[in-house]
Amino acid sequence: MKVSSLLFPARALALGALLLAANSCSVSEQVKDKPTGKKASAEAMENEAYSLMQYRLNFMDEATLGGQDILFVRQASDIASPQQAQLQTALQKGNLPLHLKMRVYARNPSTTTSIQLKRLDYQLLLDGKELTTGTTGANTALEFSAIETLPVTVDLNVKAAQLAGSTPAAFAAGLTDFTAANRRLTMRIRPLYMGANGRQVLPTDFETVELVTKKKVAAAK
Repeated sequence: MKVSSLLFPARALALGALLLAANSCSVSEQVKDKPTGKKASAEAMENEAYSLMQYRLNFMDEATLGGQDILFVRQASDIASPQQAQLQTALQKGNLPLHLKMRVYARNPSTTTSIQLKRLDYQLLLDGKELTTGTTGANTALEFSAIETLPVTVDLNVKAAQLAGSTPAAFAAGLTDFTAANRRLTMRIRPLYMGANGRQVLPTDFETVELVTKKKVAAAK
């Protein structure tokens, strides 16, 4: 009986050691399956940086219609009659190219987190109707507390249906004027981000991008 009583604690200790080892393996496996605190924190910081991102549309840099400069055309009469006739002829021949060049400024206000922009999808709308779509800013690193310039270049052939019975000169009037009260050309954007671990984040909807300098509305007296 003495031997039996002496063996029992030894067996109990051995069994306890085995259970402790099994539990240790189980916890180890769980750690492998779950993200560490650092990873969770990195994702949270990235998400916060994404929410803080600011995009602004710069003024038009270049604008031509049918090869004619329309950058400062504010009304149809700003285009001389001979040039208007040339544009009308080009439209009838189905060869009226529109060229636009502008910039989108992307600012990362975060003071700690850099962002990888995989691409920036955009929609250009003229008088509220879609003029064209495209992408810019492919694989652009947006460092924290920095601003990057994303070029937007549009080249398309204007069709008669887009003029809705109007003239090319009327189509060009005010197209590039971003300071007008009723701005004709607007842009909507949707950025696609890629996290450090390859995670991609794409907003559901497009959002209208504001201008670099918004026109101030005079206060009523």
